[in-house]
Amino acid sequence: MKTILCFGDSNVWGGIPGAFDPATGLAGRHPKNKRWTAILNKLLGDKYDVVVDGINARTTTLDEIIPGRPYKNGLTHLPVSLEIHYPIDLVIFWIGTNDNKIQFKRSAEDIKEGMRKLIQCVKSSNKGPNAKPPQILLISPHPIIKVQNLHPQLDDSSVEKSNRIGLLYQELAREENCEFLNAGLLVQSSNIDGVHLDEPANEVLGKSIAEKVREISL
Repeated sequence: MKTILCFGDSNVWGGIPGAFDPATGLAGRHPKNKRWTAILNKLLGDKYDVVVDGINARTTTLDEIIPGRPYKNGLTHLPVSLEIHYPIDLVIFWIGTNDNKIQFKRSAEDIKEGMRKLIQCVKSSNKGPNAKPPQILLISPHPIIKVQNLHPQLDDSSVEKSNRIGLLYQELAREENCEFLNAGLLVQSSNIDGVHLDEPANEVLGKSIAEKVREISL
């Protein structure tokens, strides 16, 4: 059986647009069978095991400042995730949206370099088959769109930077010899919150990512 690790933020976790509850600090989650990760696993069949490590507000390499949850740093947690799930045939990365938050003051190029560190963490590991590195599929997140209820940590600059990530991640994938898919060419953020994906978008992504995975020799 081939193991695929999906590592990323709330759009890997399956966050429902606009379903954050300030009273509890918790977000709503799509039913498991409606998330692109589960759709991917169903389409690939029982010869694949798709495991999910997604968490709301995760960044590539940054400790969160506001409200200050250090466990949101992707680079800190990635080695743990690789250790838990190995042997891993393929790591699918979907991360970078939260790096656009005002508190981090990152440029689009900074976000690219943060993503590079995650890729290099996998490439330098022995958590794939036969103690070699897993293969990598880098997915550039769909851009943020400006809506009335946009998260207060996101602004016009965040939207602008998120629109540049697709080309920068494509460049990065070439530089690091990774597979690449641009989610922004397939789906768009919900008009409810400008960031998360509705169920139809998850369906499109599940099918598109399954097609991409079938092209990769695992």
